[in-house]
Amino acid sequence: MAIAEQRGPGLRAGLRLKLFLAASILLLIPLLGFLYVRELEHLLLKVQEQGVVATARAVGTALNDRPSLFLSGEVYPFALAQGNDLRIDNLPAPIVVDGLTEDWARQSVTPHSVGAGAGNPESRAFAARYRIGRHGNAIYALFEVSDARVVLRDPEKDPLQAADHLEVAVVTPDDEFLRFAIDARGTGKASVYLLTADGEQIPDTRIQAMFRLVPGGYLMELRLPRSLVGPRLGFTVANVDDPGSPASSIGTSDTSSKQGLGAVIVPSPEVSELVRRLGRARSRIWVLDVNHRVIAQAGSLRAPPAQVDPDQEPFTRFWEAAADVLVRPILRLAMSEPNEDFQDIAPGTYRLEGREIDEALAGQTGTRRRLTPDSRAVVLSAAQPVWLEDKVVGAVLIEETTNDVLALRNRAFEKLFAALLVVYVGGTAALLIFATRLSLRIRRLRDETENSIDPHGRVLGTVGGSDAGDELGDLSRSFADILRRLQQYTGYLETLAGRLSHELRTPVAVVRSSLDNLKQVELPDEARVYLHRAEEGLGRLTTIFTRMSEATRLEQSLASVEREHFDLAEVVRGCVEGYRLAHRDRNIVFDAGPGPFTVYGAPDLVAQMLDKLAANAVEFSAPDSTIRFELQREYPTGETRRSTPLAWSTLLASGARLSVFNAGPPLPADMQDRLFESMISVRNEHTQAEPHLGLGLYIVRLIAEFHGARASALNREDGSGVVIRLEFPLAEHAMT
Repeated sequence: MAIAEQRGPGLRAGLRLKLFLAASILLLIPLLGFLYVRELEHLLLKVQEQGVVATARAVGTALNDRPSLFLSGEVYPFALAQGNDLRIDNLPAPIVVDGLTEDWARQSVTPHSVGAGAGNPESRAFAARYRIGRHGNAIYALFEVSDARVVLRDPEKDPLQAADHLEVAVVTPDDEFLRFAIDARGTGKASVYLLTADGEQIPDTRIQAMFRLVPGGYLMELRLPRSLVGPRLGFTVANVDDPGSPASSIGTSDTSSKQGLGAVIVPSPEVSELVRRLGRARSRIWVLDVNHRVIAQAGSLRAPPAQVDPDQEPFTRFWEAAADVLVRPILRLAMSEPNEDFQDIAPGTYRLEGREIDEALAGQTGTRRRLTPDSRAVVLSAAQPVWLEDKVVGAVLIEETTNDVLALRNRAFEKLFAALLVVYVGGTAALLIFATRLSLRIRRLRDETENSIDPHGRVLGTVGGSDAGDELGDLSRSFADILRRLQQYTGYLETLAGRLSHELRTPVAVVRSSLDNLKQVELPDEARVYLHRAEEGLGRLTTIFTRMSEATRLEQSLASVEREHFDLAEVVRGCVEGYRLAHRDRNIVFDAGPGPFTVYGAPDLVAQMLDKLAANAVEFSAPDSTIRFELQREYPTGETRRSTPLAWSTLLASGARLSVFNAGPPLPADMQDRLFESMISVRNEHTQAEPHLGLGLYIVRLIAEFHGARASALNREDGSGVVIRLEFPLAEHAMT
């Protein structure tokens, strides 16, 4: 049995598996790299935050103590009501007053909803939004009104309040309150009336208006001279569903009084130019007044579209392609990619809130990190107060996304992960190759060692020593040396009996002849007692020499024995008949199954083997006990009896099983596999009458192996004795 097979059942972990598991510790390296990159990310974010704060301080310092920037004629940040302000941004180009929206869309003017309303709520099933801007000396406004039923005015018979119309109220730079009404007569130029305090409607040409009917409502586009608009401005959209019913209205503010108008917030060109020049790429700068209203804004949080470098090196292109396929899909499981497609504060926003802004307006530098409304990006912001002497008049807010840091983090980890992946794969492959080679060498050494000794402990060969200079090579050479010396020693032991028998035969013959001559002379009775003891000892010594030489002669003669086909049952039956006569105090029986039991070998040797088995059975059994010889056919499954017909049994049989049962004491468990070795005996040396060298079953094994049979000894299942079993191949299966 192979040494490896002697281990119990269970999971067997080979060297390759163990080394593979040991190599798994390399997986901690990417984890450590990930933690390192995350720490680097935190450091970079801290540096970025410091950079944003520094920028906010620089811009704030540039605006400090410059009242002209905050108190110019175009900005009214102080002491004005909040909630109905109108922020009027500068337009890059003039608007053509034609009642269309293309100009506004082209200049990316943000629309605002019209909030405040009045009148019958049920009749206010309409909505409106407006856009407003200025260019040069004109202020432009566009109202998009959703109205399921547009009531137009017939100027010949309808009063102004009986049709849908728009009201405009301003406080002029001279602090004069003016109200205007613009009627809706159909697509085309609309009429503008100045509404006096006593209710008169005076046609006015200072405001240009264009009305256009559209599906679901109408458009009203206006052009107001800049000189007409002072610190306050308001619009009201009046809706009439039934000429006989009162109108409902919504608007930017209450246009019926001066106090109800909203403040005009016009970004200062000087401030806008200043923050534009101080701005950085991918940064957004806001300048706010103390009421959180936006005075100026510049920059963008989004990066410009990436440009493909036509001169990119081939390795860089290869790396990018490989990273897209192999690295980035894995990293996306743990790390998010920076996203430039996010939603954030609209450019036209005129009011901002935030913790950092509150801190700045309180006189301290504030910072904040927030998610965009769609949670696709993180915005880092810092606010710095703007001072006018010892008073805070506004704040500067600098915003940047963390996308640059995330992109830098991802690129760094990509390269680190790719390098670690190559190292891990290469290292694991090298370890597996090394483990495979080491395992193969150990297995080869194991096979050579096991094959050099047969199951009976006889050294058949030796191990070819390895020329390798490592420890395994040393082990192989040590095994080879040990087996060579063991072979020499066992060879000496195997020939020792024959040599002793040969060398001692002559002295024994001299002693025997001397004793014979001594018996011929007259000796006293006391001397004849010693002579008798000497003859008994000489007889025992002769028996030992005979048995020692018997095994030696048998080993030498087996090579020259001629083989023949014979019936094993006939040989066993004849021998058993002789044993009955020789051992009448034993009940010796023979039980043979259906034959034939043709064996290819030497019947004389089989008879010699049966003599040893019979002597062994007689010696270990009590008088009047039964010794049973049983011969059965053996089938591939191990069975010895079949219910099938004889012919089929003959065809299916693979061998013959000869069993010798005796009623002797059971065999020790550790001796069952060693009984057939030379010089092994389980007899009690103090009770045996004749000398025994443990060669009887050894001779049985030699003869069995000569016939291709296998000998075994085991205790009977019922514990009533021992059975010696020999399994012969039949002639058609025998090796010839």
